[in-house]
Amino acid sequence: MPLWERATIIGCGLIGASFALALRRTGACGRIAGWDISARALEEAKARVIIDEVDDAFASGGVSTSDLIYLAMPVREIVRFLRERGEQFKRGAIITDAGSTKFEICRAAAENLPDDRIFIGGHPIAGSQLTGLAHASPDLFAGACYVLIEEDQRAAEARAALQRTIELFGARVKRMTALEHDRAVAYISHLPQLLSSALAATIETHPQAALLRDLAGPGYRDMTRLAASSWTIWRDILTTNAQPIALALDAMIERLSAMRDELKGATECASLPKIEEIFTKRSS
Repeated sequence: MPLWERATIIGCGLIGASFALALRRTGACGRIAGWDISARALEEAKARVIIDEVDDAFASGGVSTSDLIYLAMPVREIVRFLRERGEQFKRGAIITDAGSTKFEICRAAAENLPDDRIFIGGHPIAGSQLTGLAHASPDLFAGACYVLIEEDQRAAEARAALQRTIELFGARVKRMTALEHDRAVAYISHLPQLLSSALAATIETHPQAALLRDLAGPGYRDMTRLAASSWTIWRDILTTNAQPIALALDAMIERLSAMRDELKGATECASLPKIEEIFTKRSS
């Protein structure tokens, strides 16, 4: 028996479409609807059998009949949707999201959703620099960590049902607060993105950029893969988690500065103790 009678995926891109495909493959949902501001995305989602139908409630101003709502848009769009569309979720509906930062989203839900709607913040630590439902896969979450925000004690039963669903996808659920999440991902997700983008920009603005690209091997390609990510998505992430990311950058800059300073004074026989310490300071 499905855990959900009907789910609506709002935002039929990579994450939303992958969530829908995982729901379908595991049999966790009886009927899957979709909504997107792009009519073309909805048409493609239906053609690929990612969704069964369009949830017209969000265009008509009505109330969706879905018992699970999955918000898979950029962070600011999720916040706006929660502020403006709370009355369009049916009473008792469980609303969750896939936003990459959690504090602002969870605050918007707490301040704007009626008390008889349940919001559970979520973040799949999965994805790709590629975007769009053409790259969606039901395996996207398999083996990945999937964060669920645990703050609203009224949502314990709903959170357990959502966790069971996500575990059916093969993901590992980690429960934490919104602040704990945002501070952690500043280091393990947002910092790598900024480093990748900065490296790519450094090469692209070099006077011999074409030569450097010709010489680049797999190491450089691995390091700059994230630089292809969408600025629209990352602008929202950076502005809604600015202070934790700034602290992560401070920690990285401290190490980069130490490496630079030691190299400036290096000779052919230099031992480079600070750089050696950084190189070897890794968990086995």
